Amino acid sequence: FMDISDRKRLEDELRRHTTELERIVEERTREIERKNAEMEQFVYTVSHDLRSPLITILGFLGYLREDLRAGQSDNVESDIRFIENSVLKMDRLLTNTLELSRVGRVINPPEDVPFSDIVKEVLSEMNPKLNGVDVVIADDMPVVRVDRMRVGEMLANLIDNSIKYTKNAGHPRIEIGWRPENAVFFVKDNGIGIDPKYHDRVFELFYRIDRSTPGTGAGLAIAKKIVEVHGGRIWIESEVGKGCTVCFTLPLSQKSSSEEKPDQSGDLHR
Repeated sequence: FMDISDRKRLEDELRRHTTELERIVEERTREIERKNAEMEQFVYTVSHDLRSPLITILGFLGYLREDLRAGQSDNVESDIRFIENSVLKMDRLLTNTLELSRVGRVINPPEDVPFSDIVKEVLSEMNPKLNGVDVVIADDMPVVRVDRMRVGEMLANLIDNSIKYTKNAGHPRIEIGWRPENAVFFVKDNGIGIDPKYHDRVFELFYRIDRSTPGTGAGLAIAKKIVEVHGGRIWIESEVGKGCTVCFTLPLSQKSSSEEKPDQSGDLHR
């Protein structure tokens, strides 16, 4: 008789390692495929949106040449103004593109900070834009472990977006809070709302439902990237005519997580 228990143990261990390696390779492959798809979409979007102002500039340069030959000075000034606007638009697109790229690569060391502190800092900086807007901040929001500057940038983009779509409301209102039962933060407004079929598309770079609204359409894309860099997720809850709620998750600090535990009813115990 031969004792082969050691050999069997090694074979079992080898199988476990092989299975784990296969799982890791599969996960990495899916991640690479997802990144490649994102990159393809990114390149297509940037090339398409940057080409638009270039075509406008080229067209008005032709008009400018014709108007100069004809001596139509009024039209010349108009042509120059259109060209200037297109150059400024391209500059904004490039700035937003670089910002989105930078968000994906660089993040400051995370720190524990009360989320309400970030909210107050952002609202203080945005005060001129908030004229006439009623802003409500929830009490007892938790401490998060995040890049303070980046999350402030993300929050400013969400608030700015809400301001744009509540400007025609009788009493513009923005609510910033969180749902303790599932640790979800949110920015809610009483604006025009968003059709559910656009809920995913609004996070695409440079996408705008209404092209007449100001901005490049990069704000939500940047916000999404910042949330994902922190390991969270972001989504929209909205219907046309019923306002919009942008929900997102962020990592809570260990202290906050241990001190705030919901019971079955969702109430907090400290």
